[in-house]
Formats: sequence, C-alpha cells, structure tokens
Amino acid sequence: MKVTTTPHSQKIALRPSAASTASPGDSSFAQALAQAQQPRSMTMPPVSRWSSLSFLATTNAPRMRFPFTQSQMIAANAAAPVLSLPPTHAPAATFSVQKAAATAPTVGLPSQPMALTDYPHPPGDNGRGIHWIPTLSQSKEVVDKYVKEAVDMGMKWVVFLNDGANIGANDYLVKKLAAAGIEPVMRIYSSGIVPISGDIESMVKHYTDMGVHYFQIYNEPNLRVETGGKPADVKQYVKLWSDVAEKVIAGGGLPGFGALSPQGEMDDREFLQQALQALKASGKLHLLDKGWLAMHNYTGPRPLSDPDGFLRFKQYNNIIQQTLGRQVPIIGTEGGTHISPLVSTEKQINMVTGAYKYMLHREPYNFAYTYWIIANGHDPAWNEHALFKDDGPTPLAQALKAMAGGTA
Repeated sequence: MKVTTTPHSQKIALRPSAASTASPGDSSFAQALAQAQQPRSMTMPPVSRWSSLSFLATTNAPRMRFPFTQSQMIAANAAAPVLSLPPTHAPAATFSVQKAAATAPTVGLPSQPMALTDYPHPPGDNGRGIHWIPTLSQSKEVVDKYVKEAVDMGMKWVVFLNDGANIGANDYLVKKLAAAGIEPVMRIYSSGIVPISGDIESMVKHYTDMGVHYFQIYNEPNLRVETGGKPADVKQYVKLWSDVAEKVIAGGGLPGFGALSPQGEMDDREFLQQALQALKASGKLHLLDKGWLAMHNYTGPRPLSDPDGFLRFKQYNNIIQQTLGRQVPIIGTEGGTHISPLVSTEKQINMVTGAYKYMLHREPYNFAYTYWIIANGHDPAWNEHALFKDDGPTPLAQALKAMAGGTA
C-alpha cells in the first residue's frame, strides 16, 4: 500500500497529530480524521487500486508487459470474469514449519547465508500477521488498545511504519509488541524510491536492542505511485536498496527486499527476477545472506488455491531458488481479501480465515501472512480495509477473535 503522508518537513505533525492519536473506537475519531492533514505532493493513481483487485480475477487474462496505459488496465479489469466462492478451507501445505532461533544471530559483513532455521520467530508462531495503523506513530492509549486487539485475534507478527531513521517515536509500540510475544517488523518509511537520510545504522541498533529483527526497505518499487509517476527502474532500486541494506546489516538487522505490488505497472515477478540479477551483477548479492523477501499477496476475488493470489509466495520462491540456489524467508507485509463488488463479507471471512489456517501447516520459508490493516489513522481511502472502524470491530475481526479463541 502507498502510505500517503505529509511532506517531510511537516511530518513532525504526525507524532502525534489528531489523526495519528485518535482511535477508530473513540467518538472523536471521525472528526479527527476529517481534520487530518492530507498530502499535497502525492495523489492517488487515476485507477484506484484500493477500490477493487479485479486485476486478479482470472488466470486466463493476459498479463500486459510493462509499460502499459491506464486505459489498457481498465479494459483488462472490465473483461475479467467473476469467479465462484472459494473453499472455506485453505489447501494443505506440503511441509510443516521448522522452529527457528528465539533471538537474532549476530549479523555482519562478510557473511555466509543464514539457514532458514536461524531466522527469528515469535514464541508460539502461527504465521498470522497484521499491518499496524498506517501512521508514523500513535499515542500510548491507541497502542494499548490495538495491541490488545492483535493479541485477541491471535496475531504473532505486526508490521509498522517508522519515519526513516527516526529514533524514539515507536519505542512504546515496540515494547508492547515484544512484551505480548509478537514479532515487530519495521517498514523504514520513505516518501518513495529515494535516498533515506539520517543515521540508519544507529536507528537499527536501537530497535534491534528492543526486539525488532526485520526491516523492510522501500515499498512497491514496481508501482508508479511509489516512483513519483516514473517507470519502474530496477537498477536504481537495487542501488538505493543496497545502500540502506548495508547499514541495516551493520546495525544488526535483517534487510527486507521486494515488497512488490501484484498490480504494479511492471510485473512483480519480472521485477524480482531482474532485481536479483542486478544485485548479482553489482556484487551485492551477499546482502541477501542476511535478507528476506517482503511480499504483498493480496487475493482480490481469486480463490486461495490460485497461484497468482494468496499462493504468490510459491512463484517468488521459485524465482529466488533459480537465482540464489537456495531459499530465503518470505514474509507477508501486506495482503488480504477486501470487500468489493466481487467479494462479499461472507467470502472475505472465508478467505482470510482460510489463509490464516493454511499458515499453520505452511512451507518452511513462508513465515507470515499479513492482513492490511488493523485500523485506519490517516487516509479515508483505507477505511474500508480496517478491521476496526468507528463503530467497532468488523465481522472479519469478530471471526478472527473467535478463531483465536477456539470457538470457530
């Protein structure tokens, strides 16, 4: 997801602003949300990727090669047929989950590739993840409320945003997540595929000491809304990513690669393959010895058994093995099934709960499936995705609590 926020010089207002401190359950939340400062430098793309994921509606629809026009995308989406309701249970995975080390190993350069079993997992890992409120920080009251909700839904992984190299704004959140037995995954927020300023190494050291091991670098580099409207540039992404990854590793963290959009103007699988080759050509492939792949496996209306939806991690794993000759962890940092003209509430519940059930018997490299988002805090465009809204928990949130409590 593209996180829209204020220009960098105004970001201080988000720590905290009315939008970032208000809780969707508070009576003042709707008013605070309406008053939240909206970005002026970035707009949503002409075809809103949030209104529907019908680009995933059929495997028979031809995948257009980059670049293509918005009119072509509209025509392809309109031609996609509606699929039948997916099964309520996910297909069984081939492998069982291997237990990993409870703490992160020492990370440095040069290195040997980490084994999958050496990567840290939370205690009692069930592969269930949730994306946190998409603002750069929140009040203690909001953190307390939604950490409890995450625990009640059985979540073991939480993805949150940190403003670049900022230290301190998310200390309370990380402490609460770690104390609750949840693995915090930090997305190092930037305004696009641009250099990230500040002392990244010190920031990483600070948060690894608090229990953060995984650091996602950049977001959806194959999507024009993340590249300032420019065509995707694999070589630029690899150069910028490598610069930050070296600092993450030096700080003791594990750098996340990819986080590609399944609706990018450049095909995500083609981008991944070219990016891995570019890493190899630039002599930076060793950075993935401590690395992992961030994944956005949104489904749209596709059934869970569809390789182009929820099971996208299998395609990514094949591409990685072809280049590296080994596997790396794949961690969902966004994903889910959202209500749309093609997805009813019942269908959403069946698909999301089915995906979480799949994760109990997942592949060893498949660490987490992460639903976008637990609650909204800034952009009205994401209200429809939130598990908790102004008037309380959604039916999906209630179903997830029931599943975690063993009553569903």
